[in-house]
Amino acid sequence: MPFLQVLAVIIIAAILIIVVREKNSSVGFLLTLLTGALVFLFILTQINELMSVFQQVTSRMNVSLLHLDTIFKVIGVAYITEFASQVLRDANLSSVAIKVEIVGKLFILLIALPIFITVIETLLSFIPQ
Repeated sequence: MPFLQVLAVIIIAAILIIVVREKNSSVGFLLTLLTGALVFLFILTQINELMSVFQQVTSRMNVSLLHLDTIFKVIGVAYITEFASQVLRDANLSSVAIKVEIVGKLFILLIALPIFITVIETLLSFIPQ
């Protein structure tokens, strides 16, 4: 049910943004930012619930929390990078948006490095010496 409420807010905000943007583009952009921030806050609350469910599942399955934590960090960086990039594109700053995406990809590589190392070590353990 909260999903439908958020969708209703987004649709109403989109209509309001379209109407306001015709009269004053800067106010329309501010409404776009406000709508994006509200949606982002909703997503954060949903991610918090998702994290608690995954922690319960991993505690039952004896899965390494280090790897799961790393995966969640990668997903979080990807979402935040995409959000920032889209906001910059809305502000007609495509060149800055591309740079934000590159920085986000580099951070993802840095965060995921322990998983890459574990995978390589596992593969090397299968090779006879």
